[in-house]
Amino acid sequence: MFEKLSHLALQHYWWLIISVLGAALVLLMFVQGGQTLFTSLSKSKDERTMLINILGRKWEFTFTTLVTFGGAFFAAFPLFYSTSFGGAYWAWMILLFAFIIQAVSYEFRTREGNFFGTKTYEVFLFINGMVGTFLLGVVVASFFTGSPFYINDMNESFWKAPTRGLELLLNVHNLSLGLAVFFLARTLALLYFLNSLHDEVLEIRIRKRIPHNAIPFVVFFLTFVIWLMFRDGYAVNPETSEV
Repeated sequence: MFEKLSHLALQHYWWLIISVLGAALVLLMFVQGGQTLFTSLSKSKDERTMLINILGRKWEFTFTTLVTFGGAFFAAFPLFYSTSFGGAYWAWMILLFAFIIQAVSYEFRTREGNFFGTKTYEVFLFINGMVGTFLLGVVVASFFTGSPFYINDMNESFWKAPTRGLELLLNVHNLSLGLAVFFLARTLALLYFLNSLHDEVLEIRIRKRIPHNAIPFVVFFLTFVIWLMFRDGYAVNPETSEV
């Protein structure tokens, strides 16, 4: 079936898969958002444990979807994959390690003989929730804002910036989408807590936090979208291959 599709049709096919995976990844980011909230929402050890246990049943889905999202880019657009994941090395590695410490934290947080202590793994969960959401938004924004690289005659891509992806944090539009994803994840987490918990005291705290996170999300997201709509567009001349 696929051998009969044109190159353009295959691109549309893969972009559809990547779009679905990207949407699922953002939806599942409520786990990361919740990890930035359980400390401030809970006033006792039992409340904190209850919030973490609710999130702990879903954390694998986010990590799996993230890996599949990257794998889809590798399968569909290998040159793009090698340029972004190899060029913006430190940005992607920090993001990866932020998710690795999440898996370790849920596994060992309450295990007997844990010499790091429960607090250490709770800090790891907070780091994953904050860095994972924000940095993912920054990196995805760079797909639209552009990155400093070039491709030689051998079709090899080279990253120009010595900071290998950390320079993405200096672009205000990248930061805008990063903060939008961060506050969206927290908003989704609050709604998830609200639908999963049956505790009147916690529900009151959760409802108070929703506007404080939903409004910044709308502001930062619209800032990025409006800029994207009015920025200059680029295209490749098929005859000269010039941009």
